[in-house]
Amino acid sequence: MSTLQDYRQISRNQDRFDGMIRARPDVKRSIEYFQANIGKVTSVDDLMKDDKLYRFVMEAFDLGSQIFARGLIRKVLEQGVTDDNALANRMSDTKFKEMATVLGLKETGGATLREPKIVQAIVDRYADVKLEVSAEDQNPAVRLALYFQRKAPTINNWYQVLADRALQKVVFTALDIPDQAALGDLDRLVDKLKKRFDIADFKNPAKTQKFLDRFSAMYDMLNGDPSGAGSAANIPYMEPVRAGRRPSIISIDPSVTLSLLRFPKF
Repeated sequence: MSTLQDYRQISRNQDRFDGMIRARPDVKRSIEYFQANIGKVTSVDDLMKDDKLYRFVMEAFDLGSQIFARGLIRKVLEQGVTDDNALANRMSDTKFKEMATVLGLKETGGATLREPKIVQAIVDRYADVKLEVSAEDQNPAVRLALYFQRKAPTINNWYQVLADRALQKVVFTALDIPDQAALGDLDRLVDKLKKRFDIADFKNPAKTQKFLDRFSAMYDMLNGDPSGAGSAANIPYMEPVRAGRRPSIISIDPSVTLSLLRFPKF
C-alpha cells in the first residue's frame, strides 16, 4: 500500500491499533512496571538509577534518541523549569522542557508522579510512541505522519518546527522545500514559511489531516511508490495562485496535474 493508505488506515482506526500495541507482552510489562514504581521516585537520582523507569520516561517524551545522554538529562531535570536560565528553557527542542515540567522533580520532588492523571498521561504518551515506532517497521513515513498528527496541536511557531527534525521533515516534504533550506538564514526561512502556510491551521484537526494527506502523497511521489497510489492523482489539490497569495490545500482532486501540485519554489 501507499504511505497515504497506510497512514489513513492507522489514523482512522487509532483506538484499535492502540489496543493492539498495549496488548503486546513487552509493552504491557513496561507499562505495568512503570505504574507500579514511578510513584516511588522522589529525586532525579531515583529515576536515573532505575533503568526501566528512565527508559520508559525518555521514550514517552520522544527522547529515545537521547537515552545515553545521561549527563544532559540529569542537568535538565535537576535544574527544572522555574528559572529562565535553566537548561530546559534554553534548549531549542521543547521536548526537554516538557519532560522536566511534567516530572517536576526539582519543583515538587516527584509529587506529580503520584497523581493518577499524570501517570496515565505518561503511559498514554508511551503507547503513542510505541505505535509510531511499530508503524515505522512498515513505512517510515507513516511514523512521521503519526508523530506530526500528535504534535500538531502544540505547534505555535515555525521555529518550533525547525527545531524538531521530524516535524521539519514532514513540512519540507509536504511543501516541497529542499532540505538545504534549513542551512540558510532561519529568520528568512520562517518568513517564507509564513507565506506558504498558516501555522494556526495545525490547531484544526481537519486541516492537519489534509496537510498530512499531502505529505503522504508527496513522500511517495518523491521517494517512489511501487503501488502507484502515491501518484499525482492522490495529492491534495491546491487552488490557483491569486495575487498576493500562496496556494493552500483545500481538497483531494484526482484530476489535478503534476504542474499544479508544486508550491512556488524558494
